[in-house]
Amino acid sequence: MATTPHKLALFIPKTLATLPCIHYLPWRTPFKLLPKSIPLTIAAKVSNYLFKQQLIDGDLDFLEDAVLRIQINDLGFDWQVCVQQNQLVFSAGSQTADTTFSGNSKEFLLLASRREDPDTLFFQRRLSIEGNTELGLQIKNLIDSIDLDQFPVFLNQALYLTADFVEALPR
Repeated sequence: MATTPHKLALFIPKTLATLPCIHYLPWRTPFKLLPKSIPLTIAAKVSNYLFKQQLIDGDLDFLEDAVLRIQINDLGFDWQVCVQQNQLVFSAGSQTADTTFSGNSKEFLLLASRREDPDTLFFQRRLSIEGNTELGLQIKNLIDSIDLDQFPVFLNQALYLTADFVEALPR
């Protein structure tokens, strides 16, 4: 399991989540106001950095002849991902994708932080998958195989703190 932040820091997200009316704050708004190219560029750079070894090892070669579409509905993100020349290439989403994963940012965050496993999120219909189910299964297996300890400590800590906050928010 990836490293967790200092114990004192673990109280911050849960304390913030208990503040009155915190769930009414428009925290998604800044993401929606960004020009579409900024989150797309950031996602590409971060993904290529984080999955550098998987790209070298050929673990993502199945995306060379396929297109994955990721829709984060509450943020208005709609991206396509494929592998070209040993790089993850992100572009605006379209109907031509082979497989589409869609859901809200909370579910993707819980998936990334390993708070929820992909099967639970899909069976509860909190994340949906459409299109080529074989490709979807390959992506799910890739997600399951990722070792978060290989990622930078600061990233894991930010991921865990954010997941703590999101989980603590009232429904």
